[in-house]
Amino acid sequence: MITRSVTRMEMGAATQVRLLMWLALVIAEMLVVSLLFDFTAGIPAEHNPVYYVTRAARWAAIGVPMFVIVAWTQRQRLMAQWASFENSSFLGRPLAINLLLFALTAAAAALFTANAAVATTPPWHLLPVLGALLAGMALSQIAVVIPLRSLGLLINSWRREAAVAGGAALAVVMLADAATHLWDRMAQATLVVSAAILRLYETDVLVDTVERGIRVGDFGVAIWHTCSGFEGLALVGGFVTIYLWTFRQELRFPRALLLYPIGLGASWLLNAVRIAALVSIGAHVSPEMAVKGFHSQAGWIAFLFVALGLMGLSRHLGLTRNAMEPAKPGTTSREGSSSLRYRATVGHLMPFVALMIGSIAMSVAAPHDRPVYALKAALVAGALWLFRRSYGSWAPALPVMSTVAGLAVGSAWIATAPVALSESGLGQWLIQIGPFAAMLWLLTRGIGTIILVPVAEELAFRGYLYRRIMGRDFHMAGCTAFSWLALAISSIAFGMLHDRWIAGALAGAVFAVVMVRGGRIGDAMIAHGIANALIFGWALAFREWSLL
Repeated sequence: MITRSVTRMEMGAATQVRLLMWLALVIAEMLVVSLLFDFTAGIPAEHNPVYYVTRAARWAAIGVPMFVIVAWTQRQRLMAQWASFENSSFLGRPLAINLLLFALTAAAAALFTANAAVATTPPWHLLPVLGALLAGMALSQIAVVIPLRSLGLLINSWRREAAVAGGAALAVVMLADAATHLWDRMAQATLVVSAAILRLYETDVLVDTVERGIRVGDFGVAIWHTCSGFEGLALVGGFVTIYLWTFRQELRFPRALLLYPIGLGASWLLNAVRIAALVSIGAHVSPEMAVKGFHSQAGWIAFLFVALGLMGLSRHLGLTRNAMEPAKPGTTSREGSSSLRYRATVGHLMPFVALMIGSIAMSVAAPHDRPVYALKAALVAGALWLFRRSYGSWAPALPVMSTVAGLAVGSAWIATAPVALSESGLGQWLIQIGPFAAMLWLLTRGIGTIILVPVAEELAFRGYLYRRIMGRDFHMAGCTAFSWLALAISSIAFGMLHDRWIAGALAGAVFAVVMVRGGRIGDAMIAHGIANALIFGWALAFREWSLL
């Protein structure tokens, strides 16, 4: 039994490696061909064969992950069946055939583009050849990991899931094309609603319906296609989908589907509110703040507001199965586990959400953002206090190791810091506000940097994300299990928060190892806090304000 289990695990790992290599191969080949094929026919899209080829490729790119989502609950059976069909000789004849067809397709794409650039009419006679090579390359890509005949058998055994995924992908492609034609109408509607909101409290609102411009006083904006709110609708739609899938056991269906119209409607309305606020800030406060701060961050504020609002509404509208309440006597262990998991997820992520909201608020207030740091610290502290019962013991098990790791990360961060090209202005600003206000601000910044930020980030990336990757019931698992996949994903995600993302990812990996070695999230928090304390102290001692 042990030998058989190990063999299956090794086969699963080998299958995953081959799939990752295959995915990298497909992405690289498609990217090269798309870069070489640069062609505009100058005719309606519906009459251009290239239009349908690109839509077919998009349908396939969307359909595959949708199929994985649809079949996710039976993924073990799917992987076992895939492993029995797959082509284990990854570097054999199928790959050689694929590389040959890829080279021919790339050459044909470059030739077609070159001829189209110099000819008065597109070289349509070359298009069938290019299309045949593209089809051959696509089939050869599939044959690299699974024989085409076996693929047919696999699809036939999963025909219901394949039909659902294929239909959903086709609907997404068609809706995306239809949405582009709606941008003009959405932008016009956004203009009307934004103007109506402004007229509620402004007296000199001027609207240009032809140029889609809106002005108050000396400040005005033009509502382009990108201001129509379509991107916000896509973000909210994606969030609702992920939320419904993640908490599907805690939500009541089909009632929970109400979150779609509520979220989409709120997103579009808030986009109009955002534009109205942008005009008012530019007209009465600061055009620089409106353009450089508020304009670039207000969209994310609206998205976070909608996302958090939908999560809160889920309970008040009766869409959840009492997920926020303690499990009552007589409930099943599965229901109790779902309730605990929900509370643990919210508790681990809300301080980080508060941190992000505070960061966005600072960006909105730019270039007058430094006083807003007090609000950021207060939001994080409030979230930690509100959800304090969701956390276990934070006491470190290996304080010496946490201290050494923190000093090492902090020293490396200082040593590898790039030379500031210009003064950040923080030192001059501290002098201008006076000694008392400067000391108060530095104290607030120190508390936030050394205590609040490390706790919030460690809860999100090591306490939640690392353990969630390893298992669904992360709240029941300890902190001693090690996984390369969890280490890589959580560390890279942590690194993306920082301008120096590679150094940030390496620091996140160190904090994860500290947590695993000590078995407590508190070890990582201590290490993170010591690293930030060293950086903060160095910045104060040597006036290297760019480190803050």
